Amino acid sequence: MATPAPVPYDESVFLNCPFDRQYKPLLDAVLFCVHDCGFVARIALQDVGGAVRLARIIEMIRGSRYSIHDLSRIGTPRLNMAFECGIFVGAQEFGTGRQRGKDLLVLDSVRNRYKKTMSDASGLDGAAHDNDPLNAIRCVRAFLARKSKKPVPGAAYITRRYQRFVDQMPMLARRARVTTAELRSLDYVADLMGLMVEWQRANS
Repeated sequence: MATPAPVPYDESVFLNCPFDRQYKPLLDAVLFCVHDCGFVARIALQDVGGAVRLARIIEMIRGSRYSIHDLSRIGTPRLNMAFECGIFVGAQEFGTGRQRGKDLLVLDSVRNRYKKTMSDASGLDGAAHDNDPLNAIRCVRAFLARKSKKPVPGAAYITRRYQRFVDQMPMLARRARVTTAELRSLDYVADLMGLMVEWQRANS
């Protein structure tokens, strides 16, 4: 797959979340919501370059005005998400120019739980999804609607569109010559994002 085209800074949303099978349904819903709100998701899984992983993440953070950090796994312990959240806040606080205008959303499965492990982050914008993909859509939509310069569809509307997309995924997979199981795997996130964007444009 070709390297993704450059995305305008003000439309870029860096996604920092767990990469595992249990989280994948939430990831799919968040990816769909970000694009349906008129933004473009940036995620390490879509990068096909040969750069060191941390360097790729830093470059995505540098090129994104917004970010969403799901810290629901940091108590297990898995600290990558908290680490990347810290990088984003550092870019916001110590950067210059447009970096100063960065903004982020902290997600967790339980409301305000992340404050127990990251007490210094208590002033950040946070929301809880209860491990429910449809709640994740609601949280992400609310955050991006506050940041968008254009009208953003309501959560119920985006949810209905997402459910239609999921229902049509087997047909879309056949057309793309992949299986539905492949599209539900982490190895095919870039392919899934491409199909989402095509479907959203065709069904606008």
